[in-house]
This record gives sequence, structure tokens and C-alpha cells, in this order.
Amino acid sequence: MSRKSEILAELARSREAIARDSSSVRSQIDPAARFRSSVRSRPLAWLGGAAAIGYIFAGPKTRVKTVTKVVRGDSKIPPALAAKRPHGLWDIIFALLKLAVPLVRPALSAYAAKRFADFADKLGR
Repeated sequence: MSRKSEILAELARSREAIARDSSSVRSQIDPAARFRSSVRSRPLAWLGGAAAIGYIFAGPKTRVKTVTKVVRGDSKIPPALAAKRPHGLWDIIFALLKLAVPLVRPALSAYAAKRFADFADKLGR
């Protein structure tokens, strides 16, 4: 073998070694792949940990609902327990508007965009 062919063979071996090393480093650094492989290898541990964290954040339900009983003849009725007024016309109109706004919003934004475009054209002339 000549000196040139030995050098070319050594270059090819070193390129393969560098490619192999860089791919192993890349696989060790990639956090998404490491996370996926960890979840695949130990799914019950991950599910248990997620349940525990969810329970910690949500917390146990320790609130106790207090019930207040109003006795007849008691002149002092708390404002929270006072009789609620019946729904008026404005309440119904407001509730209908709250339902209609998400349906009408795309049309309003398209109309506003068209008007702003016309205004910008007039300013640009």
C-alpha cells in the first residue's frame, strides 16, 4: 500500500469515529429523546409522579361548607341571605350579548380590518 492510500484509509476511519462520537453526544444531549426513552422505560413511575404532583398542586379538599339557618322573627338577616331580586330585562339583554359576542367577533374584526385598510390607502395616496 502506498503512503497516499494509507492516509486516505486513516482519514476514512477517523471520519467514521468522529461521526459515531458526535451521534452519541447528540443523543445524550437531546432532552426530548432522553425524556421519551425515560417515560418508555418507566411509565408507572412517571404516571405516579404526575398524579402526586397533581394532588400536591390541587391539594386536598379541606374546606367545610357552612350552612346558616335564618330563624323566623330574626330582624337581622345577613345581606348574603337576603332574597335575590328577579331577573330584569337588562339582565336578560346582557346575558344574550355575552352569548352573541363570540359569534359576531370574527365579522366585526373583518369589518374593522377592511375599514383600516381603506383608511391606510387614503393616507398613502
